Amino acid sequence: MSVTLLKDSASVCAESTLTPSSTCPSLVEGRYGHNTELRPPTPRSRAVSPIPDTETEGKKSPQESKSRSHTFVPDIQEIRVSPIVSKKGYLQFLEPHSNDWVKRYVVVRRPYVYIYNTERDTVERAILNLSSAQVEYSEDQQAMLNTPYTFAVCTEHRGILLQASNDKEMHDWLYAFNPLLAGSIRSKLSRRRAGQMRF
Repeated sequence: MSVTLLKDSASVCAESTLTPSSTCPSLVEGRYGHNTELRPPTPRSRAVSPIPDTETEGKKSPQESKSRSHTFVPDIQEIRVSPIVSKKGYLQFLEPHSNDWVKRYVVVRRPYVYIYNTERDTVERAILNLSSAQVEYSEDQQAMLNTPYTFAVCTEHRGILLQASNDKEMHDWLYAFNPLLAGSIRSKLSRRRAGQMRF
């Protein structure tokens, strides 16, 4: 199965490296109310204004002015969805309006995360594109908010806080969402444990 995306030729496709950062201020600061609400998407195309520029327009003949048109050339990119399911199971999602945790069934088939209400649900209730999202993990944030086994996924429009049932499950989910981030977290933890054993 493949998905085709259309983009304006003026938009820049930046491949995001999924590393921990503070790209989700609403999550970092521990605010989940009005700051995490879904906002309308920001237009990515940079169309030329239809209002003529008086300085440059005066230098052109009337025929040139009439024939001027705006052409958008699509940049087509094929995204292949992996047939392999990296992980599936239940995760807790923090609801932005009520600040309550709700359980959702999640299936990771890179680069997409499919979210269902239950395991038997046949309709995807939401889809996250991991190629344009940022996966973040912070022990300090967990301690500050008193929410263990959590990590965040930050999209262009909102930050989503997810909670696993235990530490092993959280690392397994992190590995499914972002293997590089999960590997770096595990290496830090193993170095820390080795340092503690020396004392």
